[in-house]
Amino acid sequence: MTLEISTDQARLDVSMIHAFLASESYWVPGISRASVEKCIKHSLCFGVYMDGRQIGFARAVTDFVRYAHLLDVFVLPEFRGRGIGKLLMENIWCIPSYEPSCAIP
Repeated sequence: MTLEISTDQARLDVSMIHAFLASESYWVPGISRASVEKCIKHSLCFGVYMDGRQIGFARAVTDFVRYAHLLDVFVLPEFRGRGIGKLLMENIWCIPSYEPSCAIP
């Protein structure tokens, strides 16, 4: 099992992110795909990947200096309870370096 967290927007599975947010989240039920795409475009996004498949997501609205507002954080239900969300948050807290990706040992 290979787990990776990346800020590369080109890797994001926008269909999966939209499906989760629109159908399973309580904070933006029914959100349109166009709105999700716009949010992604204007945010620092974090994708969580297991063996190449995206299984989690988070995004930050940030000035890249001292402010970041964290939004839309989730791990797909079938992958919860394994500490993946905790690893995601640990990687988000190191955003001042803004490295394009971080491999998890």
